[in-house]
Amino acid sequence: MSNKNGEILLSICVPTYRQPERIRRLFDNLTSQETAGIEILIRDDSPDDQTEKIVQEIISKNIFEIKYFKGEKAAVGGYDSAFLFLIKQASGRYLFWFGDDVLVPGALAKISESLKKNPDVDLLWINSGNINNPEDVGIKLPEDRFFDDPNDILEVDVGLLFFSSIINRQKAIGGLAGAEKFIGTAVAGFYLVLYVLIQGGRSYFIKKPLFLCESKPAGEVRWYDSFDVHALNYYLVGKEFSGKFRRKSFRKAFGDQFSQIWRAVLVERAKGLKTGFGSETPKISKVIKFYWSFPEAWLAVFLFSLPRPVIRFFYRIYKYFFPNHHQRGRF
Repeated sequence: MSNKNGEILLSICVPTYRQPERIRRLFDNLTSQETAGIEILIRDDSPDDQTEKIVQEIISKNIFEIKYFKGEKAAVGGYDSAFLFLIKQASGRYLFWFGDDVLVPGALAKISESLKKNPDVDLLWINSGNINNPEDVGIKLPEDRFFDDPNDILEVDVGLLFFSSIINRQKAIGGLAGAEKFIGTAVAGFYLVLYVLIQGGRSYFIKKPLFLCESKPAGEVRWYDSFDVHALNYYLVGKEFSGKFRRKSFRKAFGDQFSQIWRAVLVERAKGLKTGFGSETPKISKVIKFYWSFPEAWLAVFLFSLPRPVIRFFYRIYKYFFPNHHQRGRF
């Protein structure tokens, strides 16, 4: 519930579509968390009422501060549209996107404590871990720390910024019109994170993983979807702010991001996935258009142009010499 003075500190925004079991897990997870000063907003675009039944059951218990909205999935950009809708409905000082991950015990108490102790922070960056191996953390920084220069935080791992950032709502609202241009890319929220970063406020990083992500099984088509999102669409959003960041920082951030995802997709192609990037000329053209000045782009284009048996052969050689190395599956 809200604080004694009625203030909502944190709004947890949850867009959902035909995932009642994940909504159930979300509330099971939150039951053991400290939720004072926290509201949960759910935009449910499911065509059935399974999710609604679960939410109404939870509302009747009066345990959490819940705002539930029943909508319809947009023809384009359902997730982006739902997320931006929830931001407009939120009341909290800060916004937290939350999907199908799991909060660790005490996570919300730690988040609330950090926000209250550091009211000048516009972005709180929380670490994540692998649900099957919590020691495998997403952001490998040695300690909690402040970032006063947005260029420094951009260089750490731009791919994890949106999924693990809690941002100042008032600052984010100013960027809604810009974010709406990216509805349908799955990264409209990433636009808002960069928008908040360039406003000049401080950012704070928490080293301890406060939520755990499920690893994605190898060979799923979502890897190719992820290439669109995390290599091409991320770059499109980043270019909107390229003049606001140091050129060196921008190139490092998006070069690292591109490297992570094309290598992961290449491995999936070597393992037998039969569709996607390797056979789509328009996508290759976009890579060249966006990343032509990044030397690694030409290596990526060359490797993806090879026949699948040749890619598989090179991958086997690679695994023979580096058997313990793996491409981190973050997406």
